[in-house]
Amino acid sequence: MRYILILIIAFINTHSYSQNTFNYLGTLIITNNNPISFSLELQEYNGIINGYSITNINTPDETKSEISGLYFKKDKTFQLQETQIIQTKSEAALNTFCYINMNLSIKSKFGTKRIEGTFTGNFLDSIECANGKVILMERTKLEKKIKKKVAKIDIKYNKKQQDTSLAIKTQILKDGDDFTINWKSNIVKLFIWDANMEDGDKIQLTINGNIVLDNFETTNNRKKIKYKLLEGENTIEIKATNLGTSPPNTSRIELLDSKSKYPIITQLKLGKTAIIKIMR
Repeated sequence: MRYILILIIAFINTHSYSQNTFNYLGTLIITNNNPISFSLELQEYNGIINGYSITNINTPDETKSEISGLYFKKDKTFQLQETQIIQTKSEAALNTFCYINMNLSIKSKFGTKRIEGTFTGNFLDSIECANGKVILMERTKLEKKIKKKVAKIDIKYNKKQQDTSLAIKTQILKDGDDFTINWKSNIVKLFIWDANMEDGDKIQLTINGNIVLDNFETTNNRKKIKYKLLEGENTIEIKATNLGTSPPNTSRIELLDSKSKYPIITQLKLGKTAIIKIMR
């Protein structure tokens, strides 16, 4: 009954339209038996999975994370990992978040599909922070069950397009750090935003010596930049020009190259920089 209640609470303010293949809602059960509401919205393309998860649904700690992984059609199993935080209501520092890796399989009983499996959670430094079980039910089937018990539910959901890029593990760059990427295409698509609470952080973004953003305030809205690269080495420099009300200056950056996605977190003191080098 406890887990059913968690599912009902999670459903009250969540709903989704079936986008592609997999759309599930349920719980994470930590080893101490504390259930956490959890949903998966996944798209599969040639065995590559992309999408997102939502944990602590409809709570002050609700967090939406990007999911990447593989689907094995023959035995109907998944290998999935959370690669970066897309959005969170939590005020905790991003490097304290627990990113989960899942091994799941599709089950079917009495005409109802569900996903079951295990997970382990790790901080970005690879230290384990949690482990337990995943129990999810096909969302459409679950909705039918819940609607029999819950009447007149006001459902609001914003459908967002997912791409088919394979994400790489999130990199954290601090004062003076640099990160080098081997690039395939001749352009870079760059997104920059503040995934935590907006606190007035401002940055200067320079690409190959050209100031692209000057004293730019990062918000929860993703700023998109498209830039044509040079042959050889290209340098992207992020400089903190304002710390806001909650230091350090923290930005989320996402770089897209063909079918690869590079999520990055910068954590900078005032006037300090981090550098991303792109090699073509």
